[in-house]
Amino acid sequence: MILLYLLFGALIATLGAIPLGAVNLAVINTSIRENIKSTVYIILAAGIGEIVLAFLALHCSMELSSFFHENQWIQISFIAGFLLIGIYFMYSANKPGPTKKQSPLKLPNSKVLTGFSLAVLNPPVVIYWIIAISLTNKHVFKLTIENSTSTLLLFFLGIYLGKIGTLYFYGKWGNKIAQKQGDSKTKLHRIIGIALITISIFQSIKFIIE
Repeated sequence: MILLYLLFGALIATLGAIPLGAVNLAVINTSIRENIKSTVYIILAAGIGEIVLAFLALHCSMELSSFFHENQWIQISFIAGFLLIGIYFMYSANKPGPTKKQSPLKLPNSKVLTGFSLAVLNPPVVIYWIIAISLTNKHVFKLTIENSTSTLLLFFLGIYLGKIGTLYFYGKWGNKIAQKQGDSKTKLHRIIGIALITISIFQSIKFIIE
């Protein structure tokens, strides 16, 4: 029974990580520009960031929900950020591809910071965890900060494994594209650009309706 917390944590994290988001796109882009090994720092740090968000949602879901509702500039900032980055990818997809060069040295610390910050500074994911935990409490099992330490540790371990497993899949996908012709990379940049712009439009509509 206790393993259910591990499996359910992994399931919720995987479902939340499947849609294209900032971390997914950073992993894909890094695996294309460098290699799959270079994404490991981003993936592992993003997994820790996901645990932080789940813990915050578990500990103070009502307060966080009210905070984002009262500070709408945070949502607006992320909408604008997704839109600008999407436009950048669309622009880079239309530029002629550069000649093959040795990639500059990337410090692991910068990738750790990138993975962690992109995972943590993401209001939609916080809202996702608030909803997921609420539904879990209502339909599956009791999940609060008052649960035993062992069950919470298993739940957070499941979240970590689900997050890094899904991101690793995206990294492998980007790596396969990197092994193909340059035109495939251009198409991927265009897909990423369209995805980010679509996300920003969807979030804008949701923000206006709410």
